[in-house]
Amino acid sequence: MRGRKRWLLAAAVLSVLAAAALWLLLRPAASLPQPGQTLLHASQGLDTIQVQARLDTDTRALSVTQTMTLQNRTDQPLDSVVLRAWANAFRSADTSPCASDELYDLCYPGGFSSGSVTMAQVKADGSDVPFRYLDAAKTVLFLPLSSPWQAESTLTLSLTYQVEIPRAAYRFGVNDGVWALGNAFIVPGVWQDGAWRTDEYLAVCDPFVSQCANWQVEITLPEGCQCAGSAEPVQDGNVYRFEALAVRDFALTVFEGFSKAQAMEEGVLVTAYARNARQARRMLTYARQALKCYDGRYGAYPYQSYTLCQVNMPMSGMEYPAFSMIGADALADAGDTLEKAVAHETAHQWWYAVVGSDAWNQPWQDEALAAFSALEYWGQYHGQAARQELEQSTAEYALRVTVSQGVTPGCPLDRFSTMSEYSLVVYDRGLALLCALDRLSGGLDGALAAYYQAYAFSLASRDDFETCISQATGEDIRPLLRDYLDTYILH
Repeated sequence: MRGRKRWLLAAAVLSVLAAAALWLLLRPAASLPQPGQTLLHASQGLDTIQVQARLDTDTRALSVTQTMTLQNRTDQPLDSVVLRAWANAFRSADTSPCASDELYDLCYPGGFSSGSVTMAQVKADGSDVPFRYLDAAKTVLFLPLSSPWQAESTLTLSLTYQVEIPRAAYRFGVNDGVWALGNAFIVPGVWQDGAWRTDEYLAVCDPFVSQCANWQVEITLPEGCQCAGSAEPVQDGNVYRFEALAVRDFALTVFEGFSKAQAMEEGVLVTAYARNARQARRMLTYARQALKCYDGRYGAYPYQSYTLCQVNMPMSGMEYPAFSMIGADALADAGDTLEKAVAHETAHQWWYAVVGSDAWNQPWQDEALAAFSALEYWGQYHGQAARQELEQSTAEYALRVTVSQGVTPGCPLDRFSTMSEYSLVVYDRGLALLCALDRLSGGLDGALAAYYQAYAFSLASRDDFETCISQATGEDIRPLLRDYLDTYILH
């Protein structure tokens, strides 16, 4: 009799477990939250960008029809428009940002492969517009207008073009069946100080400066492919539709057979994709922790979703609005590389995606802040001893290393000769500065929260940062920042 009771109990337990497993299998995926008031408010009056694209994996071609409705916010009539066709930089080994001596073998394991943009047609308010490029790499697309574009008026541009995707292990390229489409779509140029910006796409870090816009993207994929990007998609067969409000760019990855991990955190739908299910779950865990950490310290993450995806590239990660590409090597590492990469890239959602800055002339303004935020994350989840150890191995070590004469954390991108030098000076010496400010002020969280609130969805200048932090801390930090950022340190 006792044995029968044990058998019935075991059967009941198995039944409950089976029902729970069936519920987990059949339950609906976490639903996308509605946009909050902060995001809705930020999206009002922004330029709109609509993209319809089709990916042909056999020819490595992305066919694009794109409409941009832009407003002239310059307070003067304009007789031309500049757009940025970043993918054209990959046309030649002379201009490709991943063909440097430092990156070539890592990014082109099968030898050089070309990527490009081929324009078929450009229309402005329905009329054909001639176009030409202003730079050798053909990333600066210049459109002369037949009549002045008056201040505060709108201009509708219609583009038809094809993007050739290189065979490359990079943020733009295909490698081992993973299609990384970072900076693949044409974006509006930035008008600043009375002229269009024409920054070069260098091999060192991220030269992209852009204003927020509202994006709608539809992409048709070959059968069996999946897609992730800068918003949570609505899928209809092999068609994926995305809507992203108030974002600076829109990036995608396309893949087959990836595992997916998904959960809600701080009201945000967080999704991670990787070849390995365990790696996807690890990415998800670290991303949720990072969102919770930065939400509490700096202010709420405004977007409805945050997505991470495995990509083959030599960097540990690459940030885009509401989306991070995470390097396959970081995922494969058995140590803490993945957690550090996710913490850093997630911090860029605050310092780059929401609060923009001049990534060409003042790259420390997002990279050092992301490094500092990741250090704060490390202390929150691993303790102050671990935080101090990480600070010593990065920031303090960087101050003892000799770098090229004249290179400082405040230098523009073209002053750095390698990614290694850039990382040491901008990330690590920039981190040392913020750690010093943190100790001097008794804690930077409140000041950075004020900076985040003041400059969300805009481009903050270096002077904006200096003034905001000085006001928030009650200390005039401007002389210190200018001395440190612009002074060459031998050791």
